[in-house]
Amino acid sequence: MTNRLALMQRIASARAILDLARDHSGQALIEAALVFPILAGLFLGVSEFSEAFTVNRRIEAAANASADLVSRTQGVTNADLAGIKSMIDEMIKPYATAKLGLIITSVGTDPGNTPSVQWRFATGAGATAHAEGSLITLPAGVAEPSSSIVVSEVRYEFRSTLASMIVGTIQMQTSAYFRPRVSPFVAKLD
Repeated sequence: MTNRLALMQRIASARAILDLARDHSGQALIEAALVFPILAGLFLGVSEFSEAFTVNRRIEAAANASADLVSRTQGVTNADLAGIKSMIDEMIKPYATAKLGLIITSVGTDPGNTPSVQWRFATGAGATAHAEGSLITLPAGVAEPSSSIVVSEVRYEFRSTLASMIVGTIQMQTSAYFRPRVSPFVAKLD
C-alpha cells in the first residue's frame, strides 16, 4: 500500500509539473517585463535624437539667416550685428540661448584667390572671432578671385532633457556662406 501511495504521489507531482508547463496565464506578463526596458530605451533614444535634430536644424537656419541679412547690405554696424544675434536667439527658442555663439566674418580674396579676414564680429558662448587680416579656410568653390564672402558661424552647446542619463553635452556648429548682393564688399561702419 505504501508503494502504491508513493506511486500515486509521483504521478500527481508529474501531472502538476506538466500542468504548470502548459499553463500560459503569466506568459504575457513575463514577455512584457522582458520587452518593456527595450521599448523604453528605444523611446528615450528616439526622443533625444529628435530633440538634437530639431536644435541642429534651428542653428542651420540661424546661420543662413544671419549671413543672408548681412549680405543684403552695403555696410553694417556693431548695433546691426548685435540685433542679428538677438534675432537668432529668438530662432533658437524655446531652447536655451545662453550657450549660443555667433561669429560673422567678411572674407575677401585677392587676385590669387587667397581668402583673408576683412572684418569680424563675435558674440555669445564659445564665439571667438578670427583675427583681421588672417588667412581663413573656405570650402572649395566658395570663393572667387578679387571678391568677398560673408561667413556666418553659429555654435551651440546642446544639452538635452535626459543628457545626464544618456549622452551629455553635444557641441554643434554650422556655417553659412553668402556673396554680397548690393555691392562687391560689405563694409563695417564702426
